[in-house]
Amino acid sequence: MSRAPSPKRPPQTLGRVFALPIALFAASCAGLVLGLTGEGAPDLAAWALLALPIIAILAAWQRRNRPSQQRKT
Repeated sequence: MSRAPSPKRPPQTLGRVFALPIALFAASCAGLVLGLTGEGAPDLAAWALLALPIIAILAAWQRRNRPSQQRKT
C-alpha cells in the first residue's frame, strides 16, 4: 500500500513561516497590556486580542481533522 506522491511545494521563507506566530504573539502582548492598564472598552479589546490565539488553534485543529481533498485510488 503506497501513497501517491504529494506535489512538491517550494521552500518557504523564514518571514512567511513565522508571520502568523509573531502576529499572535504581538496580539497577545497587546491584549495583556490593555487588560492591565485599561478599563471599559480597552478591557473588551483585551479579551478580543487574547482570544485570537485560541481561535487560531481551533481553526487549525478543525482544518487538520477535515478529510483530505485528494482522490484515493
